[in-house]
Amino acid sequence: MKLFFVGNREKVLERWRHCLQSEWQVDQIESGLLAEWDSPRGVLLVHLSSISAEQKQAVFSYKQRCPEGILICCTDLPNETEGMEVLQTGANAYTNTYVTASLLTEVMKTVLRGDIWAGPELLQKLLKRLLRTMPVTDNKVDTAEYINCFDGLSSREREVLAVLVTGASNKEIARELDITERTVKAHLSSIFQKTGATDRISLVLMSRQVPAL
Repeated sequence: MKLFFVGNREKVLERWRHCLQSEWQVDQIESGLLAEWDSPRGVLLVHLSSISAEQKQAVFSYKQRCPEGILICCTDLPNETEGMEVLQTGANAYTNTYVTASLLTEVMKTVLRGDIWAGPELLQKLLKRLLRTMPVTDNKVDTAEYINCFDGLSSREREVLAVLVTGASNKEIARELDITERTVKAHLSSIFQKTGATDRISLVLMSRQVPAL
């Protein structure tokens, strides 16, 4: 998988190159080529803090043209408003420009296996917004595909899942069920393993296909 840098601050791009070139083939896309760039077989690592509004629009237009492409957005000062906007345009990750090399590598691995990377509070807000806009399916064929995923859950795991799908955080689940956050995490780990879900959002999407849950 080839990694393409987008940004206008050379020190940042050099830092990324130093952190990542041992594991990935890296290159840089000239800003003037962004509007026409349509390769789905790569990862765009974008420094939002150094590109213009026009360049940002070109980046997000690429994601609309090639939804299978992977887009990682980095900013010097992450904030919730920008994070929500970025993730809702289809970005796969939103993080601080200056995360450690090991964490940047983890971000890469996370998005390459199909998960979303962002701060837990931001993901929680994104999940709640998703729940407000997503209808429960009435398609019996779709529903049948997911029922078996939840058959192996214990009664306690089902209780945890029932609270989670409302958009609750681990702390809120713990308070609702009168258990510790550590216990919540243990139950969620088991739920992910049994259902095959990779994160909270995918778990909620799966559960919404089974109204009985």
